[in-house]
Amino acid sequence: MMTKTKFAGWMAVGLAYAALAGAEQYDRPYDQPYDQSGYGASTLDERVARLEKRLSGETLMEMANRIEKLQGEVLRLRGTVEELGHELDKAKRQQREMYGDLDQRLKAAAAPPPPPVAAAPSVAPSPADATPPAPDPGAAAPAVSVPTPSAPAAAPPPPPPAPVVDPAVRQAAYQKAFNTLKEGKYTEAIRDFKGYVANYPSGDNTDSAYYWLAEAYYVNRDFNSARDTFRRLIRDFPKSAKVSDAHLKLGFIEYENAQYGAAKELLNGVIKNYPDSSAAKMAEKRLERMRQEKH
Repeated sequence: MMTKTKFAGWMAVGLAYAALAGAEQYDRPYDQPYDQSGYGASTLDERVARLEKRLSGETLMEMANRIEKLQGEVLRLRGTVEELGHELDKAKRQQREMYGDLDQRLKAAAAPPPPPVAAAPSVAPSPADATPPAPDPGAAAPAVSVPTPSAPAAAPPPPPPAPVVDPAVRQAAYQKAFNTLKEGKYTEAIRDFKGYVANYPSGDNTDSAYYWLAEAYYVNRDFNSARDTFRRLIRDFPKSAKVSDAHLKLGFIEYENAQYGAAKELLNGVIKNYPDSSAAKMAEKRLERMRQEKH
């Protein structure tokens, strides 16, 4: 009888010890300091808040990476469009030259041959005409005016000859800078485009070089340099097809600098002055985004 009582007592003590140990093990994570996963939080709400914060940070990072990839893709697609436009312009120019040359040849073949030139009859001088008149002794000798030599005016110096530009070398330099930009090497692209506009300050592709130089500054978030370059493109090449995009990017720069009033003014100007352009559509989207962001 005594043995059963002792056994029951020891069993009760063991069960109580196991219960205490389990309770201690269960409460242990909440006594630990907070970690990045939210474990160790004193309450379930705090733990959920920690997890939500971590997930939010990861989501923002993922969105930032996607935006960066999309920007690169947009640059690549714009480059492709520019290349196709350049090839199209080149083909049109060659076609016009070919048709112009053909037209001149056809006109030359259809024109009648010029009439033969009649030879003028030769007149033999008569003996009376050949004899010079006898001088009159009483007549005064005709006055002979002797021209006074004057010093010739100094001719202005000839202008210096224009440097000879090899179109193939020029196109290769532009393409090299543009390929660097498409590869996402924005710092190297800035160097190459700056060299291009310094060597070729006017002519083919110079306006495009200024635009892509400003774009590279913009992607590198050097907004002051981007703003100056876009403005120079607008000032020096007012008839360039990239002027509307340059105005659009000026609005984007003001948006990035939180100058929302100036950004709205520039974007509305793009919509007003270039109503049927892709720049106007992008300006409308950015204004809608600003309205949603309560700017």
